[in-house]
Amino acid sequence: MAGRNGSNGRRYLAVWFPFLPTDRLRREEGQSDASAEAAVVLVEKVKGALRLAAADPRAMGLGLSPGMTLADARARAPDIRVVAHRPEADAALLKRVLLDFGRFTPMAATDGPDGLALDVTGCAHLFGGEAGLVKAVEARARGIGLAIRTAMAGAPEAARALTRFGRGGIHQGEGQRAALRRLPVAALELSDKETQALSRAGLKTLAQLDDRPTAPIAARFGAAAATRLNRVLGREDVRIRPERPTLMVSVDRVLVEPITETADIEAVIGDLLAEAMDRLDLRGQGGRAFQAAFFRVDGEVRRITVRTGRPSRDAAGVLRLFKERLAALARPLDPGFGFDQLRLSVRAGRGPPGVAPAGVRANPAGGGRSGAAGRPPDRPPGPGSRQPV
Repeated sequence: MAGRNGSNGRRYLAVWFPFLPTDRLRREEGQSDASAEAAVVLVEKVKGALRLAAADPRAMGLGLSPGMTLADARARAPDIRVVAHRPEADAALLKRVLLDFGRFTPMAATDGPDGLALDVTGCAHLFGGEAGLVKAVEARARGIGLAIRTAMAGAPEAARALTRFGRGGIHQGEGQRAALRRLPVAALELSDKETQALSRAGLKTLAQLDDRPTAPIAARFGAAAATRLNRVLGREDVRIRPERPTLMVSVDRVLVEPITETADIEAVIGDLLAEAMDRLDLRGQGGRAFQAAFFRVDGEVRRITVRTGRPSRDAAGVLRLFKERLAALARPLDPGFGFDQLRLSVRAGRGPPGVAPAGVRANPAGGGRSGAAGRPPDRPPGPGSRQPV
């Protein structure tokens, strides 16, 4: 349970793609300027009638909106372009974006058909702070042709509400609470019946609900209304469930200049291994599975895992395993235009310190480029690395 203002130290970033279906259509057709074409709507059949499933910004400017019948839409704007809605294509695009946005945090999940939820706790320093992280996320989305709105808050439902029903932005503490209180009750995303009941009772904003005890709200409008209110106001932090389970230890290196050479890639892996081993050493643990994620400039992500027979903190030994694995890949690692970020994730297990990987001889002297597990944390970064701010 979080504090009243969501002040539990955790930070969440909600990412909303409000025009994902029409943006996806423009991407498929190779269009770069939405204003250069006629207004576009995507339609689907609902209970025997064709209704708008999505509308691009130009169509929205003409007064069209999702849920409207196609007949009504054409009566208002006869020249609109009508395309069949393909939700499976939207879902596939969102999955690809999710994989790419894993560069910002290993704790990422889809949020409905047009959004992502990112647990960015402890990640902002890699991008120069929270503002830098948000700027990087927004630039990445625009670079692949997607309109975007973001909000950062201390609870995932609070961030979602501020993104979809507010003005977005970075919020925390009393400023977060004030921004949430200004939102309409629609931000609770209850059923139409429950929302109408709140409206008939004269309750228009979250502030009017926040000023009332929770128990009477639950008694009059249902338990769902009280639960949603607590989560949206940040009183309760329901952790997101990442698409890819996170491992025990995760370290990143964001690169100023993309790298393509094998020697540079191995050097960065070595630095990440040394940093990860320091963290395992502090916990009295060793790593059992080591996964390197390679984020390409064009959004492609490749993951490679090596495992050890017993828990290990031998950075040099595990680096040798990675080198052997990279050299023996049936599908070679293709850097394309370069990797601009690498991440090492480790599944840990308890074991005696200094245990070497299976089949790899321990190096008591700590030789090799990465050094032993006890190497101090102030080692220089690898080629092209950007140190945390």
